[in-house]
This record gives sequence, structure tokens and C-alpha cells, in this order.
Amino acid sequence: GLPSPAADNARRVFERLAAAEAVVHGIPVERVHFHEVGAADAIVDIVGSCVGLHALRLERLVCAPIPTGSGTVHCEHGVLPVPAPATAELLKGVPLAACDEAGELTTPTGAAILATLTEQFGPLPAMRLHTIGYGAGTRDNHTRPNILRLLIGELEVGVTADEQDCVTVLETQLDDATGQM
Repeated sequence: GLPSPAADNARRVFERLAAAEAVVHGIPVERVHFHEVGAADAIVDIVGSCVGLHALRLERLVCAPIPTGSGTVHCEHGVLPVPAPATAELLKGVPLAACDEAGELTTPTGAAILATLTEQFGPLPAMRLHTIGYGAGTRDNHTRPNILRLLIGELEVGVTADEQDCVTVLETQLDDATGQM
């Protein structure tokens, strides 16, 4: 019962995730089992993302370079480096952001969604901003917020890179303040 574009995108994301897992495990795609990401979790994350993006009627996605985290992660296969092997495989050709936050910030499922559905990676394009959405995770990071932000806007037609305004992002970490503040 999914809208056709959302179902097609979800299928593409699962195919890309399965292909990466097959490479990492050295097995055919047909034998891939989504044990680590959790079949139910992966379905909710991937299908939910595809349905949500379809409902927003977005024409294209642009994503900043991706922070994957640092250090190691404990999983079913033992202790692995971050980014985990499947995540690294999925992010081949995708710009990564330097990040010293310990732990895994980008999972294979998240990497599959971004790598499959994102049209362009880099800085914000020139656009007229309409809506901003935030989603916060439950993990308490030490060096950066655990937040996903979605900016929705209309591209500024006819604006060249030389004519774009410079956008500066100022970030800070506040102690003893609630998220609402």
C-alpha cells in the first residue's frame, strides 16, 4: 500500500544495503541476512524515511559531508573500527566530515539511505528557505549534538556559485540548558 515512488526508493535502499553487506561478508547478495541492523528496525528506518520524503514532495536531496564518528563499535562480529565495514562500503565516493566524536554516528542503514537517495553532497545550495525540521536521538554525545536537521527550500534559479551569499554556521555547546532553551 505504499506510494509507488516511496516503495521504489525503499527497494533501492535495501538493494544497496544488501550489496554492501554481501561485499563485506564475501557472500552473494541472495544470502545476506540483516542480522546486525535488525530486520524490523531497518524496515522502519528505510521505509519510514522513503515515505516521509515522498510525503514532503522533495524534488532532490543535498547532504553535507557525513560525520561517521571515530574509534570502535561493539557488534555481533566483535569490535570493529568506525565507520563499520558496511558503512564504509556504502559511503564510497561520498564526502566524509572529520569527526572526533567517539562511537558510531552513521549506521549502515543511515548510510544506505543517504548514499541511495542523495543527489548531491556538499554545501547548501542557494535556496529560499521555507521549513526546518529537527530530529534528536537519545544518545548523549560529548562533542556534538545528536541531531538530524532537514532544511526545505526552493532553489534560487539563475544564481551562480560566485553570486551566492556566504553562509557561516556558528555552533556552540551550552551547559546547564534544556534542549528547548
